[in-house]
Parts: sequence; C-alpha cells; structure tokens
Amino acid sequence: MSAILIVSLLLVGLLVASSAALSRTTHEVDSARNTEYLELEGNWIRYSVTGGGPPVLLVHGWLSSSGVWRWLAGRLAQRFTVYTVDLAGFGDSDKPISGYGIRYGSRLLYAFCAHFGLSRVAVIGHDVGGTMAMKLAADHPDVVGRLVLVATPADEDQVDLPTLLWLATLPVVGPLFYTLGRFFRPLRRLWMRSFVLDAEDLTDEVIDDAGKSTPAAVSKTLSVMQREISRGRLVRQAGIVKVPVLIIAGEEDQIVDPRATDDWTRTVPAEVVFLGECGHLPMLERADEFDAQVLAFLTGDSRHLDTGAEPQEEMAGEDLEAAETPEKSGLSARPAPGAAELENAGLDDDAEPGTPSDIVREQDDQYPPRGEETEDSEGRLDAPEETEGDGEEGRLQNRDTGDAGTPIIETPSNLFDWPELTELQPWDRSGETGSLDRGESAVGAEPEASESEAPEPEASESETPNDDRRL
Repeated sequence: MSAILIVSLLLVGLLVASSAALSRTTHEVDSARNTEYLELEGNWIRYSVTGGGPPVLLVHGWLSSSGVWRWLAGRLAQRFTVYTVDLAGFGDSDKPISGYGIRYGSRLLYAFCAHFGLSRVAVIGHDVGGTMAMKLAADHPDVVGRLVLVATPADEDQVDLPTLLWLATLPVVGPLFYTLGRFFRPLRRLWMRSFVLDAEDLTDEVIDDAGKSTPAAVSKTLSVMQREISRGRLVRQAGIVKVPVLIIAGEEDQIVDPRATDDWTRTVPAEVVFLGECGHLPMLERADEFDAQVLAFLTGDSRHLDTGAEPQEEMAGEDLEAAETPEKSGLSARPAPGAAELENAGLDDDAEPGTPSDIVREQDDQYPPRGEETEDSEGRLDAPEETEGDGEEGRLQNRDTGDAGTPIIETPSNLFDWPELTELQPWDRSGETGSLDRGESAVGAEPEASESEAPEPEASESETPNDDRRL
C-alpha cells in the first residue's frame, strides 16, 4: 500500500511540475523583421494594411486572430484603409509570459495607432478585443472616432466557457489541458464548437487559431479581463465615451451573454443589433448581414442594410458606376466618418437629398454623430463640414441640402472676402447668436477657412503622450 501511495505522489508531483513549466512557456516569431511586424510594447506584433480611405482598425477576440476578420476586411477595403492586428499572445504575434488583459491591450492599440499617425479611427472589437477598444476610446478620445462592440462582455459573470475549454484555463492543471489541445486537433474542435450555432460555420482557420497561443496567454488574458470588468468598472468608465457606438450580439451566443448589451447601454448611448440564429462569431456565421450592419454604421448609408446579401463583386461594381456619375451623388443627412470621401464615391446616388439616415434606431438619435471633422486617407483631421447650427440634435448637414422641410441658411457669396474684423460678428444659428470661434461651439463646426487662413494640422498620435490610467 505504501508503494502505491509513493508512486501516486510522484505522479502528482510530476504533473504539477510539468504544468508549472508549461505555464511559463513563451514564443517569439521568426524572421519578424522581414515581414509585416511591428515592435510594440517590447513584442513583435503581426499586422496588415489594405484598402484606402478613412482608417478602420479590427481587433480580434480571445483564442482567435486577425484572420477572423477576413471577409469583413475585404468588404471594408473598398472604401476604407483597414488595419488588422494579432494581439500579443495570439495568432502570429509574440507570446510573452505576462502583459495580458484589457489595460495592456489598450496600450498596445494606442501604440499601434500612434505608429501610423491615426486619429478619429473607427475601431471594431470582438469579445476581449471589444473591451480593449472601449478602454482605448475612454482613455484617448482623440484616437477613436467610432466604435463597434461585437459580443463584448460587460461583467465577469457574462462569460461562460464549455467544460473542456474551461479546464484549459485552470491555474494548475490548465496548461496540461491546453497543451494537449494544441497537439490534438479534435479536442480543439470540441473547444470551439460552442462558439458557433451551426457546426458548418466552424472554419479550419478558427480551429487552428485556437492552438496558436500559449497556456499563459490563454489563461491570463481571460482571468485578467474578468477581473478588470468585474463590478461594472469598465462600464462606468465607458460613460465618458461620446463617440457613436454600435453593439452587435448573436441571440444564441453561448460564450458571452447577449444581455451584456443592457449593461453597456446604461452608460453608453449606442445602437444595438441582435442577429437571430447566430452564436459568438457573427462575422462568420452571418457574414453578409454583419458586414451590412457595420458598413451602414460606418458610412451612414442605410441602403447597405438592403443589399447585405449581395455579393461583394456586385457592390464594388455598383460603387464604380456611381463614381462615374458624380452629378447623381449626394450625402445622407447624417454623414458618416470621411463624409467627403463618401460624397465622391456617390454612395447615395439614389437617395433623395435631405433624407435622414435610419441607421440610428435604438437611442432615438440621442448620441452625437461622429466629430465635426472629416479625415483624409491616413486618418488625419481635415477641414470641417458645415453644420446646421445649434439645433437640438446638432446633426451634420450636407452643404447643399438640409432636413426635409427645413429652410437652408445660404452662405454669403463674399464670406471669405470680408475685411479684417475689429470685433466678433453675429452668425444666425437657428435663431441664436454665436461666435465664429471654433472653440465656443459645442456641436456645430466652423465654416471652411480659405487657403490663407487654413488651420494648422493637429499633431499626430505618435507625439501624443501615452496615458496609463488604470480601470
């Protein structure tokens, strides 16, 4: 009996020692300098850039990689510059022993945006990537212009893992279970089966990505994230976010409780979209409808919701045809980021002038539209668009049309030929008198300045000091 006890203790000790060793394994990418990698926060991070236009940053979620955005990135690249990134610990990026969680991920995203000089960038994040995007928007409001949260938890109790995957996150035996799954593909398939409603939507790439991480990255990312969002800490901080927000959730999500949207909307004025018969990966399970919702939100053109099922090639052809007939082009009454680019692309060639977009539904137009400034193809600020004035909603207006039934204030023909003013002049803004000073307008934007009076460009994000505020 004593011999059996001794052997049992030795086996337990061996398992514990092996688990401890595996939990401290790291991984560094090979030939990083010859491929699309950046050294951020001391790690080599894999990224890609496609398309052209206003910037959009795609942030994947837990146990995933940037490959999950493949279809959406292809659609967005037709009119946006799309940046994708593999977070530290996942995909093809470095996998250090520590440095995981929302705060570290937000710092990495900020460093990424600063490297490319991005400002007012639209950020789309999935589960833990969504929490990092929200943290980035709260800490650096000048960086994020629009925000899309996909299946993003708001509290630690809203995350539920299948038993086999939960075992891989345990402190002691978890590294053994995860290492077993890395080398045993059927086990990884069982891990990821709960991520989708229909097994046919579980792609080989998703299964492979689940085995590219390390035990430390998998367990620490999840545990630190749950601690950082516990007791509504991130939700409270999100109350200072003023940019337009879209929240997308699958009605049949088995990983993140779809009711997390209720917690977010308590402090964030947001549009909420539930996708029926959809699990935790709507960008794969309901790709056409998901892409249509994102495009409609980013462009302000609700016609994407009606053409969400059209093939990508047809959409590209339609855009090209519209671009060849600029006389038909017009803007929605609620222009989206990069309104100047959308006007040139002729997205609203069939829409009547002044017809307001119906993309905002849930909060009855309560959140302000994305900033009063447009962006160039690199995401830097450009001259502001003219606005309606100090109306109740302060919505951006087309230069040629206003809301239906609302008289348009005509701009004086000699606006830019006036002599030097000795005092501020009145400006009719919906019955109120205001200053032309940009700093005194909370909603509207000043008229476009002449070339001689053009404002100096703002400093790039690479010159902006990092903010290490914690949750």
